[in-house]
Amino acid sequence: MRASLLIPALCLPVLGCVSTQTNRALDRSYRMASVHVQAPSAEEAPLPDLTGPIDRNALVALAVARSPSLAAVAHRARSMVHAARAEGSLPASELGLQAWNLPLTRPYAFGEADMYMVELRQRFPASGSLDARARAAAEDAQAILAEVVSEERLTAQRAAGAYADYVHGRQDHALHHQHLALLEQMQQAVQARFTTGGTGLADAARVDLELAKTRRAIARIDGDVARARATINSLLRRPVDAPLGEPREVLPETVRLSVDELLTRASSTRGATLAADARVRAASARRDAAQAEAEVPEFTVGLGYWQDPARRPGIGVTASMSLPWLWGPQRHRLEEARELEASELSSEGAVSVELQSEVTSAHAQLVALEQEIFIVHGQAVPAARRSIDAVRAAYTTGNASLLDWVDTARSVLDLEMEKTDLNAELAQAVAALERAVGSQLPRVAISTEEHP
Repeated sequence: MRASLLIPALCLPVLGCVSTQTNRALDRSYRMASVHVQAPSAEEAPLPDLTGPIDRNALVALAVARSPSLAAVAHRARSMVHAARAEGSLPASELGLQAWNLPLTRPYAFGEADMYMVELRQRFPASGSLDARARAAAEDAQAILAEVVSEERLTAQRAAGAYADYVHGRQDHALHHQHLALLEQMQQAVQARFTTGGTGLADAARVDLELAKTRRAIARIDGDVARARATINSLLRRPVDAPLGEPREVLPETVRLSVDELLTRASSTRGATLAADARVRAASARRDAAQAEAEVPEFTVGLGYWQDPARRPGIGVTASMSLPWLWGPQRHRLEEARELEASELSSEGAVSVELQSEVTSAHAQLVALEQEIFIVHGQAVPAARRSIDAVRAAYTTGNASLLDWVDTARSVLDLEMEKTDLNAELAQAVAALERAVGSQLPRVAISTEEHP
């Protein structure tokens, strides 16, 4: 009888094993997480030399590589892989020791017992439940790895935004210095007229006022540049006052993919979408585990050594199984798992709606900014530059007043600043679109000589 029970008992470990497919998924998740964990920490890695010309792509890549947030999420993913292996492991075995019929008056007299028994017991959960729970934890690890994608794009957006602010500040600084040089030319022209009696003190006072306002604006812009530099250094985990080189001059860039193409990319690369899919698969695996535990009994098998001091030694085999069909929490656990699965499916739909909303909104903003840039770059700024040349010539011949010249120069400066503002907004919009999609997108330079 006991020997016949031993055969199914030996088969139970096979029934409870984690599948090869699940083990491969765990190995893959661990390797993916280790990419970010094994990178040298910011304290160990040498500080990058950024005193020369810098470009956006290199800066963004460096910020991502030195981000401690990515390493933190990766460690969480690796912890879930270990949790998955724990879920798929058999429960710990038990070792029991029994001494039968000790003297009632001397219970410590173990040498006078009628029977000694040492038993090794092992519990085997319901068939398929271990693999299902391991798969659930493996999918949880995948959901956390999807957070790595989201964190990576968020870090890239922050770095790209800080770089855009830095470029914007440097360009505004150059524009105001050009305007300052123009005002100094006006001052010289006014002084020349004043010496010949052709103008009054009012014009000189007006130029002095414009000079003071421009120098004040330059001081404010220098502060903006310093803040942008400090933000970049903080993202790169460098000292906030570390030197930073000049940004490389590039044309404004945009993304020319259609909304459908962007949505297709986002469905397979966006971190929130990947995490929602993984959570649905995890909930499905937990439902499978709960169903197995509600419908399939678990077994406990024991193998013992028996020693009667007056007789020959022997072995004993014990086996027991649970009866989940009679009563217990298993059916309620199954209903709980089904409801959680339905909840994750609904959440997946909500994430899909959010994806479409963010991508379409970011794309619409990008298209609108591109249209503005075509008008400002291709029409307004060239026209303003021609007008200031005309006013300068008219002033030298006495056909225009200083006020006309100053107002025209101010208009040109405003348009040039609007141009740099739009360039910065465009860079921010492209970074926001990449974050919404969840991956880096192909960029093309905008030619202001062509209209879309």
